[in-house]
Amino acid sequence: MKRAVVLGARFGGLAVVAWLRRLYSPGHLEITVIEQWQRMIYRPGLVDVFQSDPLSVLPRLTIPLASYFQKRRVRLLTDTVVGIDPEKRHVMVASHAPVPYDVLFVATGMEPAWDAVSGLSRRHGGLCEGYLARRSGRLLHAEPHGRMVWAVGPLLGVDHWDPPVTVGCECPLLESLFIWDRYLRQKHRRDQVELTVVTPAARIAEMVGPRAREWVLSELDRRSIRLVTGARYQQVTDRTLVLSNQTIPYDHSVWIPPYSGPRWAQNTPLVDQGGWIPVSAHLQHPVFPDIYAVGDGVSRSWPKQGHSAMVEARVAVTHWHAQQEKQKPPPPFRPLMLWVLEAGGPSGIFHASTTFWGGSRDILWQGRWPVWVKRSFGWAYIRRQGDLPIMP
Repeated sequence: MKRAVVLGARFGGLAVVAWLRRLYSPGHLEITVIEQWQRMIYRPGLVDVFQSDPLSVLPRLTIPLASYFQKRRVRLLTDTVVGIDPEKRHVMVASHAPVPYDVLFVATGMEPAWDAVSGLSRRHGGLCEGYLARRSGRLLHAEPHGRMVWAVGPLLGVDHWDPPVTVGCECPLLESLFIWDRYLRQKHRRDQVELTVVTPAARIAEMVGPRAREWVLSELDRRSIRLVTGARYQQVTDRTLVLSNQTIPYDHSVWIPPYSGPRWAQNTPLVDQGGWIPVSAHLQHPVFPDIYAVGDGVSRSWPKQGHSAMVEARVAVTHWHAQQEKQKPPPPFRPLMLWVLEAGGPSGIFHASTTFWGGSRDILWQGRWPVWVKRSFGWAYIRRQGDLPIMP
């Protein structure tokens, strides 16, 4: 029996398992998932900490992993990946013996690099991990006044990517900012707060199409939110954000930090010169054909978001399956920027675009239904633990 090992159990890892089990019964494929946490947090829902009680948000976004994998006869190894030996086909972990594999799917994501900016640390507020979002929400609700900065850090080691990219995905940053703006207006406190959004990209919402960017710019202007683009971070203190050309004082901040490739892989032959995992359009490693990588850690200027990771997982698994069965390979992965963004209250936008990669698709719909779609998807994803009846 062949052995598949999956590293990581977030959007990409859970989707890999779902597709493997759809194609192979437990009697035909042994699956091991290595994940350091026993629960997954549905991170798109973390923006709710800015419009409701932060302490109540995390419990409803939590997906227990052990029961899900047990039902599907998948072994869950709760441990930390520390390395890999692609010649021996072994994954090294911190507390167990090396784990052998016949095919390896890497879905560990990218690594927050808080120390890439002088002075920046988790105490300055975060959004993309449960405990950071909860803390940020509590601090802002406790003191809803003063100068507030929403900032995103750059991707590190990506100078060789084509097309060039500066940040991964600003959607959660902008979504949380609009939600917080709406919350302040409902509480009649918006006039007590100065809001600023800062990005190192030359333009806000770097990967979206022209229609969505125009919408974002109009919303920022309509809500009197200051925009700073092309930011070159020099230093962060507890009260100032120092850029190369200006200093921005603030009382509270919320960050999407700089990100680098997966730290555990840096001393392995898996990564390229920038520290990311190179892959083909079918997510296959160019040197080690029995290794695939999906999600945020791949060395491609593709969207760093859950939907993209799920589609990449389908492409990777079906490509490996086609090779095993000597079938025609599936279509390659084609990047798509998909935004379903809440704007605060009942309204939001649905946006799908390929223009960043030279395509012509640029769809933008506004109204109540995008919010309903987003929340329905989140409810279904959590309830079914990532294994949806219809997978992207």
